[in-house]
Amino acid sequence: MAALVVDKMGFRGPNKAEVGLTACFATIFLMQRICRTRVLILHDEVCVVNALFKYSVARDAVAQVFVDAAGNLKLKTTSGEEIYAAAYSGSLIDHFAGSSDRAAEKIRQHVKMKTATSRDSAVRRGLAVSWLSDVWLVAAVICAIWTAIGNVVG
Repeated sequence: MAALVVDKMGFRGPNKAEVGLTACFATIFLMQRICRTRVLILHDEVCVVNALFKYSVARDAVAQVFVDAAGNLKLKTTSGEEIYAAAYSGSLIDHFAGSSDRAAEKIRQHVKMKTATSRDSAVRRGLAVSWLSDVWLVAAVICAIWTAIGNVVG
């Protein structure tokens, strides 16, 4: 089925440029999403922003911060939920630089600090909004529609 769709999209036809443009925009979108993962240490919470989801965890809700055997940084909450931080995902460079271990230590220090105000200790999960990345997705969709219309009409 995919081969028929690719054939209709115009890899062999006159609109190779539109297909190439669509592929470029989609690749930029994916790279932006992956490269914009991060861990934010805010005043009273730790925010883990992965490619699609953002997790906001109050300091009181963080039970453990650890790096697993593969070098991945994870937060374990008091409710038992494990949150994977894609920004520190155990790459080859991290194996030598130790950035996951250093990030885990910084988060542990932040969690140990106590505040006078106690917030909701539930983990909030939402979609990670990245307007810069989403612009590329919109461009890829527009190019794909342009290519499809070009194949149907012409």
